[in-house]
Amino acid sequence: MKKRVILVVDDEVEIRNLFFRHLGKKGFIVHLAGSIEEEEKIMDVLIPDLIFLDIHLPDGNGLDALRKLKPYCEDCKVIMMSAFDHLKERKEAIASGAIDFLSKPFSLHKLNQVIDSRFNSSNKTKEDHG
Repeated sequence: MKKRVILVVDDEVEIRNLFFRHLGKKGFIVHLAGSIEEEEKIMDVLIPDLIFLDIHLPDGNGLDALRKLKPYCEDCKVIMMSAFDHLKERKEAIASGAIDFLSKPFSLHKLNQVIDSRFNSSNKTKEDHG
């Protein structure tokens, strides 16, 4: 079975390390980026199965990066993240092509639920359709 590849784009090193350790233990290949620029360099060489993308990054807005990313990578599943859980951002993320929104801080239990719902289900959920 092919190992799933996950890209985590977040400027907080603690968040990136959490994803790397936790998802690595679960058997995923995890790539990390601290900025949109780093995310773009990684995307030039690989297409991940799932991207966790923070909205507030030092070199731009994750929602803008999502809009640029979707035509380039139609099959990429993107979950937006933010410490600022605003309904407007949530709606904009889903309208821009994200499949889910993860509010920070989050528990490992919540992270497991999100991962399991994306990879352990053969059918798309209603949430995948916006």
